[in-house]
Amino acid sequence: AHFEAVSPTLLSLEHQSIKPIHHSSNINNNNDMSSLKQQISSAFQSVGTPLSSTLLSQITAISTSLRLTPTQLVEIWESHSLTKNLDALNDVTLGGYRTALAKVAGVDSASKNVAVISGTGLGKRTAPGGDVTPSPMAKRANAATTSTPANNAQQQRDGLSAVDNLTTPKGPASPPSKQRQPGSASSAAMVITPPKRTLKYADRTSSGAVVTSYNPHNLPTAAEVIASKPSDEKERIASHRGATISHHPSATHPQSTYRHMFTPLEKRSAALEERLSSMSNAICDAYKIKNEDEEMVECMEGVKGEDNGMGTWTPVGLPMQNKVLCVGRICNEAHEGRLNRASIRLEGSRQHSAGSRIQLDLQGLVTGSNDTDTDQKPQSYSFFPGQIVAVEGINSSGRTMQASRLLEGVSPPQETLKKSELLDYQYGSENQNGNPLSIVSLCGPFTTKDNLEYDPLVDAIVQISQDKPDVVIMCGPFVDARHPLVAGGEPTVTDNDGNERKVSYEYLFATKISGLLEEMYEKDPEMKTQFVLVPSMDDAFLDAVYPQPPLVDRPAGIKVPKSIEGEFDNLGLHYIELTGREKTPKESRPQRVHCMSNPCTLRINDVTIGITSTDVLFHISSDECNANLAPGTRLARIAQHLVQQRSYYPLFPAAKGASLDLGRAKEWEMPVQPDILIVPSKLASFAKKVMGTTVVVNPGELTKNTTGGTYAVMDVHPMTREVLEKGVKKEGFEGDESMGTGVQDRVRVDIKRI
Repeated sequence: AHFEAVSPTLLSLEHQSIKPIHHSSNINNNNDMSSLKQQISSAFQSVGTPLSSTLLSQITAISTSLRLTPTQLVEIWESHSLTKNLDALNDVTLGGYRTALAKVAGVDSASKNVAVISGTGLGKRTAPGGDVTPSPMAKRANAATTSTPANNAQQQRDGLSAVDNLTTPKGPASPPSKQRQPGSASSAAMVITPPKRTLKYADRTSSGAVVTSYNPHNLPTAAEVIASKPSDEKERIASHRGATISHHPSATHPQSTYRHMFTPLEKRSAALEERLSSMSNAICDAYKIKNEDEEMVECMEGVKGEDNGMGTWTPVGLPMQNKVLCVGRICNEAHEGRLNRASIRLEGSRQHSAGSRIQLDLQGLVTGSNDTDTDQKPQSYSFFPGQIVAVEGINSSGRTMQASRLLEGVSPPQETLKKSELLDYQYGSENQNGNPLSIVSLCGPFTTKDNLEYDPLVDAIVQISQDKPDVVIMCGPFVDARHPLVAGGEPTVTDNDGNERKVSYEYLFATKISGLLEEMYEKDPEMKTQFVLVPSMDDAFLDAVYPQPPLVDRPAGIKVPKSIEGEFDNLGLHYIELTGREKTPKESRPQRVHCMSNPCTLRINDVTIGITSTDVLFHISSDECNANLAPGTRLARIAQHLVQQRSYYPLFPAAKGASLDLGRAKEWEMPVQPDILIVPSKLASFAKKVMGTTVVVNPGELTKNTTGGTYAVMDVHPMTREVLEKGVKKEGFEGDESMGTGVQDRVRVDIKRI
């Protein structure tokens, strides 16, 4: 394959629309065809490339079919001839030139980097007969225009409010038709292939349908519970209902930006060693595994310890004739390619095993046949690189262990709360007041691949404004760096007058995400719904590093030129907090938007929720090796690894595109076992219980290429008041009993189509 160098002339041509040639109404008119030939001949002669009559006819036919002007033909020829070092255009070089013409004509500016941006789009979903009022950004634009009429044009270009003067097409312009017109020179040889129809977002079916659910106790939805209340009770619920959102007190996730990717090699190595050591200690403590020294001390002191039926802990790589147990990290011997049964290695710690690696013979583990244990049953396994496990078996040679038992890690401690806290969260008048806690999870990308309209997000926000859930968790990417209209560089905005200008990625976020939420709150300032924003490594305006700090607006005190003041690092989040309550004191305004890190561990009322927007399920799935798994359990088993490994990203080496800052490895650890674990992925959506008390939810992506995707609705019902009041002292609530939250038994999860 040849990669042609692109000249500045051709580069500028690729960033403009291919405009049709304006001939007369009849393309077959001989006078018009002769005129076009003369124009093409003159254009080529002006650059010293005369054309023969036969060649001129062929190029004229190409010009007509590809809708290229004579000037464009010449510019493409100059670029092509310089790249290929050609001296003349003849029958021999025509084939390559025709390919270059088709390549440029098929690249439409709208499908590359040019986008035309409109307002938020929320007004387009108003009820029939309703008034469409200007958006908050439009009002700011009008106020700015009125105050400084002399700078009207400049403010429309530079300010955040300019979004309302722009219009968005429903998709990129179609490439010029390749069909020959009747009577053209090459019409007889042209074969027309019908275009492949791509499903569009507007053509989707089953909108609102439930794809899958988790509802083991047949609980009603929160909407059904509230609908059954009397009308006066519904109004009281709407006015007092609220949720308390906070960081988990045990979490160590980043709270602000940091200097990343400057960790020296020795610190990265130390981070890996520390994680292996801490997980090894946790596994030994959980399963009461002892080493030889501890067993000897117990024997000398006459203390008979609990017999757990497991072998003695031994460093990896130490030859032993009896059954032992080794703890180490799963590695891939091949270094490249997917992990398989033949390439699985167990790596020990530097402190105890000097980093030794041994091969794992899994035949006895899978088949259940073992010389030392005839009653052993076949065991399933699921391995991936970076996983820390305990393996029991015999390692007589010091190089290969015949595995007979596998421990795939240990979950972090479970969350417990005092009964008085649970009672206040679930039945307090300013909290749930006996009603379910409703949480919606939306995961990006939020716009389809063929435009930047953000129509799926607009429809989701319209549904949210009707249902009024307590919390909406939005995981990025908000401005997807993989989007065709974003990947080429800065998107180009075109207004109604045809003027184009480049805008920043922050500008897209401010207009399409913040602007949409701002408009929703302006229509209903008393709305109690709160939003949690979690960034993604695929966000074009953020650093692609894991862990990711929370989203922040431009820090105060930074001075930027006025020409870019409206969009430089300005995410527009502060407008969301102000709209509809400008006269309310700041201390009396409940926070509407909570910016969290990726990953993060939250506490929403009494529910602990773990979130990571990185597609760790897909990353592990691409490099996982398993056997004897029950049908339909693979995705749940992969999600279970996150809990067992006490990490939101246990895979190492990381997948391509995932940049881990190992110096901050502790900041993506899982501090407690979450009640709900949200892991967005391009894999199939699901909601399943793992490790006894954790409900793992993959809401799916809100968009799938050019059509709609899915989102999740989670309704957490309260416990019975009698259970919570039992044992709680009325005076000061001292001496409260602590208990588990039991969310897995009182939550309903519905994954729906947008």
